[in-house]
Amino acid sequence: MHRYQINYFMHISPGLCIGLALLLLLLPLQWMLAVVLAAMFHELCHAGMIRLCGGRILSVRIGVNGAVMETEPMSNRKELLCALAGPVGGLLLILVARWLPRVAVCGVIHSLYNLLPIYPLDGGRALQCGMELLFPPATAKRICDRIGQVLIVCILVMGCYGTFILKLGLVPLIFALVLWQKTGIIKIPCKQRHPSVQ
Repeated sequence: MHRYQINYFMHISPGLCIGLALLLLLLPLQWMLAVVLAAMFHELCHAGMIRLCGGRILSVRIGVNGAVMETEPMSNRKELLCALAGPVGGLLLILVARWLPRVAVCGVIHSLYNLLPIYPLDGGRALQCGMELLFPPATAKRICDRIGQVLIVCILVMGCYGTFILKLGLVPLIFALVLWQKTGIIKIPCKQRHPSVQ
């Protein structure tokens, strides 16, 4: 996929521009701005924690599946902190709900979504790092994969139930399918060369 280079280390995919344009057709402008601000704050929290842990961001790619930061290798504990920094920051946006209610709502929803223990979401990465502190990497990966697979099946069943039985429209099914698709995206764990942090 071709990306437009913004500066020496940031790349934006054309699909992001198309995705934002489609989102603008579905959401009022105020909500669209709130979604973008909450997502930016989420990524800034990741970047801030990477810096606090002594890591260095090598590049940033922004696409329809979110932002991916390539970093130097990190230990499991540091990667765990970096993975949780974005969702925790998003949840803390509740503190500004009085002044920025839309941003707070978007931040909380984005954080709860990212905390799902499904790899490569932040919750899945945090779970994998935590498991690797307790078990050998191969065992930890198997445990995390099984948890993610069971959760994805449950979400797909709930999406179908919401769409076809409860007649809630296509939103539950679309959410389940998007999440299922997202789990197919491979991200390199921080222990390897040029790791990726969402």
